[in-house]
Formats: sequence, structure tokens, C-alpha cells
Amino acid sequence: MRLRVYLHVVFLQKLMLKFWCWMLHLSWILCRAFWFCIFNSELLSMITLIFILVLIFLFPLFFPWYYASELLISFLPYIAVISGVFVWITFVYFRKRMKPGYRFPLRRYFRGISFLVFCFLFFWYSKQFNRFYIHEPFPQTIAQSWSLTILFANIHKDNTDYTGIKKTISDNDPDILMFVEFADHHYDNLKTFLQTRYPYTNSTTRSKKFVGSMVFSKYPLHNKADDFPQWAWRYGHFSLPYHNQEIYFYLVHTSSPDSYSHFIMRNQQLTTLIHDYKSHESNWKQTTIVIWDFNVTPWSPYYTALSATFSGELVDLTKRVPFLFTRGFKPLPIFRAHIDHVWTSLSLDVQSFRVISMPGSDHKAFLFTVQL
Repeated sequence: MRLRVYLHVVFLQKLMLKFWCWMLHLSWILCRAFWFCIFNSELLSMITLIFILVLIFLFPLFFPWYYASELLISFLPYIAVISGVFVWITFVYFRKRMKPGYRFPLRRYFRGISFLVFCFLFFWYSKQFNRFYIHEPFPQTIAQSWSLTILFANIHKDNTDYTGIKKTISDNDPDILMFVEFADHHYDNLKTFLQTRYPYTNSTTRSKKFVGSMVFSKYPLHNKADDFPQWAWRYGHFSLPYHNQEIYFYLVHTSSPDSYSHFIMRNQQLTTLIHDYKSHESNWKQTTIVIWDFNVTPWSPYYTALSATFSGELVDLTKRVPFLFTRGFKPLPIFRAHIDHVWTSLSLDVQSFRVISMPGSDHKAFLFTVQL
């Protein structure tokens, strides 16, 4: 019975997706037909653009779990801004060009419908954007001797700015360094510098080419990831005994959904993480820090699923940093996305949280202090 229901759901999803593709095609045909009937070339261009934009922007609302929706929703703030721009265009431009007395009143109806649709898109996406953030600052308390300062960064596998990396570490002097995309050449050039300051390490191997994720600490670390193949699960798990307590860390780096196959791979890795987190001992979750290059934005349905898993146990610190964009989009650097996150147990007191630049990296870095 369940299989039959599942097959029906899959069939309906495919049918709806085909319908959406036909709508895009139909919108273009209709616009060309309108050209021969009632519109001039300037208006045709505007109508074509509006039809296509509306259909594209509405796609994530109806098909949130699809790969195309994941890519679009990653840039949700920009969708809200573009929708706002078209609210202004449809109100001002058409208001000037389509005055009462025109031969075809259908133009005025189109102006009004376009304005209302873009208003809906603007307010909907703006609401989704604002709903994630918590507008309250981090508590400013006096640092205690048992505080831990942690620096996390996607160092970027091709980053050769070793001098800049050393300076960033020296200036901030964190107790723990947590890097992802840490390659062999990084270790070769930073080994002496790091070993004199951070005698304890923990690694998560991704492949033969790259080391993967590396942790450097001033205090002893206990690896908790000996019982599974780290290269497949894409996360490291270790603990740090400090001030009569055990702090448990997850350092996660899921696959980037830059292709459909990587999108499926990332989702499998997230599913594995959720399953493993639930199966771990409950007392670990009282002092847990989950840090990752998540490759998921706060507006993705996959983030919502993870948030539901951690609800009541962990809180995302990046919620308190409005307009946070942690990685640039290579083809168009002006576009940035919020894909890096830090989750901590509710019992941990986070004294400060700063977003800093990591020289040579395409990601922002996080520097924060936790008081036990």
C-alpha cells in the first residue's frame, strides 16, 4: 500500500514538473502571438521577461525539493531584491505608458496583474529571508580563564597565501583551528608554524589528493570517528576534555551541489549525519558544537529538515548575523550565499561571534568564543 502511494506521488510530481515546462514554453508562444495582435516590440520584450521571471521565481514555491529549486533558493535575497525592482518597474513604467484612453485596455489589466504578482513574490521571499534571523546581539560577558576560542574556515584547496593564513592565526590566537579543504601543500608549508603552537591534531581524509578536514588544538583531542569510513560520511567527530567537561565536535563538509549527482550525494551525506547524530549518546548533546561548510542555505527545505532534527538541542549562531553571505559564486562574484553554519548546544555560553576574512579563500571564516 505504501509503495503504491509513493508511486502515485512520484507520478504526480513528474506530471507537475512537465506541466511547468510546458507553461514556460507556452508563455513564450503567447508573447509572440500578442506581438502580432496588440503589442509593440518594446512592450513585448517587457512581457516576455516578466512571464519568464514569474514562472522561474514561483518554481521553488511549488517544487522546493528539486535541484533547480535548490539552486534558485540559494540566492533568495537576490530574488527578493529583483522582485522588488520589478514591483517598481511595473508600477512606474506601465503607469506612464498605459494611461486611460488607450485602444486596448487589456494592457492596463496586465500592468495591474504584473504589479500584484511581483508584490506577492517580493513579500513572500522577504518574509522567508527575515524569518531565519534572530535580531539580538551576542551577550557581552567578561572572558573567563576556561573559555575556548575557535577559528573555523574553508581554507580552499588551491589557496597558496600561506603568509596571510599565518598572520590571521597569529593575530587572533585561537585555541582550536578547524579547517576544511585542507590540502597536502597547506600542511607542507604551515607544518612548522602550526606544530609549535598546536601540538594536537585530528584529520578527516576525503581522498588521496586532499587531506580534507584538519583540526589543530592547544589541548588533547579524542577521535570519535574510528568506527566509520570518514571519506564517505564527510564529517569528522572528536571530543576535547576541558575544564572537567567533555566537549564534542562535529566538523562537517558536505559535497557542493554544483551538479545533480553532487546534489544527490550531499543529501545522502546529510541523511547520514542526521541518523548518526540521533544515535549518539544523549549526554554528548549537552556540550556539542557542530561546525560545517554546509553547502545548504538557511532557506532550503534540507536546512529545515536539519533544523527540525536539532530543535531543542542546538542553535545556529549565524542566525544572529543578519545579511551574512559566506561564499561567493565564482562565475558572478557579486552573488554570494550563506552556506556555512555553526550550531552549539543551548547550555554553552557563546561570548562573541565574528565573521572574518581568510586570505586566499572564497569563504568567510568564523571566530567565536565559548564559555563553559
